[in-house]
Amino acid sequence: MDKSLLLELNTGIVILDTSLRVKFINPSALSILDTSEKASLGQKIDQLFFEEPESLDSFQDSINEKRSFTKTDAILNLKRGNKVLCTYIVHPFNSYEENGLLLEIINKEASSELIERYRMRTNQQISQDFVRGLAHEIKNPLSGIRGSAQLLRNKLKELNLREYTDIIIKQTDRLTTLVDNILGPNKKPDFQLQNIHYPIENVLKLVENESGYDSIKITKDFDPSIPDLYIDSYLIENTILNLTKNAKDALINSSTPSPKISIVTRISHGEIIDGERNTTVCKISVIDNGPGIPEEIKDSIFFPMITGKDKGSGLGLSITQGIVSQHKGNIHFSSEPSRTEFFINIPINPKKELNLKMANG
Repeated sequence: MDKSLLLELNTGIVILDTSLRVKFINPSALSILDTSEKASLGQKIDQLFFEEPESLDSFQDSINEKRSFTKTDAILNLKRGNKVLCTYIVHPFNSYEENGLLLEIINKEASSELIERYRMRTNQQISQDFVRGLAHEIKNPLSGIRGSAQLLRNKLKELNLREYTDIIIKQTDRLTTLVDNILGPNKKPDFQLQNIHYPIENVLKLVENESGYDSIKITKDFDPSIPDLYIDSYLIENTILNLTKNAKDALINSSTPSPKISIVTRISHGEIIDGERNTTVCKISVIDNGPGIPEEIKDSIFFPMITGKDKGSGLGLSITQGIVSQHKGNIHFSSEPSRTEFFINIPINPKKELNLKMANG
């Protein structure tokens, strides 16, 4: 059987021999079953998952009777303790070289999650386009107001009257800074081939001696197999720093006992970004054990001016999302009490990254 075509499929594919041991497993199945190729090959299928109260009799019957079957809305208990809702299809095959089963797994949870992500992403894009368009319209009159106030100040002889023009100039500058933050970085990213852990390590050094972090346990768990990526190291550093500061603020404001922040990197398979499935992505997670994101802002947390803090502009996550989009990636989160995870996915695609690099000079 030619297995090369199975590597790129969106659905999980596992090939079993007649003793129900794993002979092949594609990247999508590795992701769905939360396992690795090394831990899977040669193992019986019940070492990857099991169903309650189902046994493997139906798999063995499929081989003996040469009969396919489908299991809808199956809950698979994975080896690491997680569960996944899926539909799986079992196909027996017989060839000159080998006999066995082909197991096709469709992750229903992932499908629902992708639909919800697409809906949120569409709403966020509409909101951001509106706010940025409004910001552009505001910025031009602000320049005119500031310039007129400066001219008027120079013509005023009374110092007490100049105080009023100084107030106008100061408040205009404040509004201009706010508008610039809404519009985000005003320069094109400087993409360089870089180890993704370099900007993350810089963040860890920055926060090491910064006030507020001394009571928080900060850990890192890096995957050394992640290849170098074309990234703007400065922008990625700002992104991770913003997520880390948000986690710190959530922990301090809630007086979380034994506060922790973890930064984790992994290679992940089968992530869909802007409608295109990327076989492999670099996943960067910032995880805290704080109270979680309030339900009322979960759907709009990436919108400009939305924040769960008592003090804050609500621009950080919107800017972060813009930076990640410039890297052809996406950012999402999962949140519940005692665990909030923001994760960034950046495609690992040398050909696409090389074209991106060439396009930027």
